[in-house]
Amino acid sequence: MKGNPAIAGTILLLILVVLPALPGMARGDTVTRGGNFAVTVVGTPRAAYDIWVKGTHDMTGEPGDQPPVIVPGQVDVQQDDPDGPYPIGSTPIAGGGGTILDDVAPSSSVVPATSYYALVTTDIDGHGTVLFRTSADTATDRQFHIVAQNPVNPGEDVQVDLGVPAPAPIPTTAQVVPLSLPATMESPLLPFPTISMVPGTSVPSTPVPGTVPATATLITPSPEETPTETAPVQGIPLPGIVAIAAAGMGLLLAAGRKGAG
Repeated sequence: MKGNPAIAGTILLLILVVLPALPGMARGDTVTRGGNFAVTVVGTPRAAYDIWVKGTHDMTGEPGDQPPVIVPGQVDVQQDDPDGPYPIGSTPIAGGGGTILDDVAPSSSVVPATSYYALVTTDIDGHGTVLFRTSADTATDRQFHIVAQNPVNPGEDVQVDLGVPAPAPIPTTAQVVPLSLPATMESPLLPFPTISMVPGTSVPSTPVPGTVPATATLITPSPEETPTETAPVQGIPLPGIVAIAAAGMGLLLAAGRKGAG
């Protein structure tokens, strides 16, 4: 959404503080004096935004004539030291009008001017919530405008909402929907691949680099030879061997005598 050129970069939130609440007013837009209310800046995630009660410089800040004040000590909400320096309050307002300190109520005997503005840092969703407080010292029957501005990019459109944003629902196991595969799709867990051997073909192996591939040698057996039959060798009986040996000895003795004669 585009902001008014006179207040470029800001979007106004109307907070009507009344005591009692005026009839016919929406309860979400009214705050009874003495109560607290929260304002949420909606912008860039993890960005810092100035936030302040706009146009209250004409108020005294004394009891009965005070704007709502920012509750101190909030997480991700920074405020200037009441005694200075004032780096946040010295930020110029986009579109003119001086600084933030120039636009808020002055310091009084009970409340410093630094209570009317702050620097809030948004979360990862771009939300930054600031809590304001009213009391018996807050002016009644007066409208207060809460505005925000990006000090780094003053021309940015900034949304300001009354209240705290609802937290995003946390998913539970009951909300998890199981993933079903179509009937035409196979399961993503595929089986290991298999190789079918076809008769008459071979599957060449891929050699590993740097190694010698093993070669399978096919050994073909030679035809069987028919063994040749041979006659069995007849053995000589032992008595025959003795007779032959005795005859040989006799012949040797006879030859010896003949040579001597």
